Amino acid sequence: MLRHRVQLSVLASALWLGACNAPPAPTEEPTPTPEATQSVRSVASRLSQIELEYEGPTALLEADMEAGNEECDTYNNWCDGTLEVYSFPWTSTQAPTVADAVESVFALRQDDRIPFRFQGNVPFSTMSQQLFFFDALDPHLLTELGNGTEQVQIAYYYASYLVAAGAHDWNHLFIVLYPQSHRVAVFNLVNHET
Repeated sequence: MLRHRVQLSVLASALWLGACNAPPAPTEEPTPTPEATQSVRSVASRLSQIELEYEGPTALLEADMEAGNEECDTYNNWCDGTLEVYSFPWTSTQAPTVADAVESVFALRQDDRIPFRFQGNVPFSTMSQQLFFFDALDPHLLTELGNGTEQVQIAYYYASYLVAAGAHDWNHLFIVLYPQSHRVAVFNLVNHET
C-alpha cells in the first residue's frame, strides 16, 4: 500500500512538472547529489513502468567530466558539470520514449527546485554545441553508452535564475535516452555569473 502511495505521489509530481513545465523558483543554490539517487527508483509511466537504476559513468566518461570541471575551475569556477547514467529493464513491446525517460528523471529530481523550461527534443549536434569545456563527451557519450547504431533521443531543458545579488546561474539539462541499450544519461551544465 505504501509503495502505491509513493508511486502515485511521484506520478502526481511528475505530471505537475509536465503541466507547469517548471518547478517553483529555487530558494537556495541547487547542489546536485548523484549519491542520493544511487538506488533503484520505480516511476509509473504513461506507457509502462520504467525503473531507473543508477549505473554511473564509465571510466572514460568520468575522466571527461573531471577534465571539464578542472577546466571550469581554471576560469574562476565559471561552470560545473555533472553526468548521471542510469540503466533500466524494459519488457514492454513498445519502445521506450524520451518522454518516458524525462518523466522518470524528473521524478527522481522532484526535490530539485531549479525552474527548468523545456526547449524541445533536439539532435545530438545541438547538445554537442552546448558542451563547452566538456566537449570530450562528444562522441564518448555515443560510443560508451550506446550500441553504435541506435538513434539517441534527447530532451533539452534550460533555466536561468538569480543565486545572489547580481549573479545568475544558467542551467543546461540534457536527458539522453538510449532506447536499445536501455540507458539514460543526464548531463547538467551550470554556467555561473562571476
